[in-house]
Amino acid sequence: MAILEAFEDTKDQDQSRSPPASADASSSTTPRPPADLPESDRRDNDGGNNEKTELELETTAVRFSPEEEASLLAESDELKRQGNLSFGDHDYDNARSKYMQALSICPKYLDNPRSILWSNVSACNARQQKWQDTVDACTHALKLQPNYMKPLLRRAHANEQIASWSSLQQAGDDYKLAHELAPTNETRLALQRLAPKIADAQKRETAEMMSKLKELGNGILRPFGLNTDMFKMQPDGKGGYSMSFSKN
Repeated sequence: MAILEAFEDTKDQDQSRSPPASADASSSTTPRPPADLPESDRRDNDGGNNEKTELELETTAVRFSPEEEASLLAESDELKRQGNLSFGDHDYDNARSKYMQALSICPKYLDNPRSILWSNVSACNARQQKWQDTVDACTHALKLQPNYMKPLLRRAHANEQIASWSSLQQAGDDYKLAHELAPTNETRLALQRLAPKIADAQKRETAEMMSKLKELGNGILRPFGLNTDMFKMQPDGKGGYSMSFSKN
């Protein structure tokens, strides 16, 4: 499917290069970022809130001199190229690792190239049907470029595969935005397809919740010789409910 494609075209790559930072924005002694970022779900050294740490890094990024920025971007692009080769060979683990290494080198304030790398990470996850990981990587890409179509559609597809009530609603939101940005038959049909899926998931999960509540209620009432079937809820005609009790 087109929405699972990992390779970004030349136009995307050219647009992704932001103007160099001014020379007074950083000195040549500015420490460079680490050369590697572990692949294991992108957890940072705090071992805790991964998403919060990533957001903090994006908003507190160190600015490099133009020369340093160009060098770091060249290293990042080379790792991305290696990742693309691995992706083409269906080695998605290695491709994802290369993209994550590229992210660890690419300056945090270069939103476009970083969003492309996160999109490529999501493509690896999608090819391996790691749907929640796909959603997470797409979300990182979309935080940097909210209208970036590839991760937007890929996140919608992944949420549709997860198929919970909330994930299907999120998929609908993404397909709706994609259709507003660039209407296609794909997005139109997806929105039509999702409507009954959302209704079915809502009905299913509501029934499961009520079943669990009933089981809990029976556990509480059983010592008293009662059960939840003895309590009947009926609409009172005023927008509320009235409860009746019967041992029969």
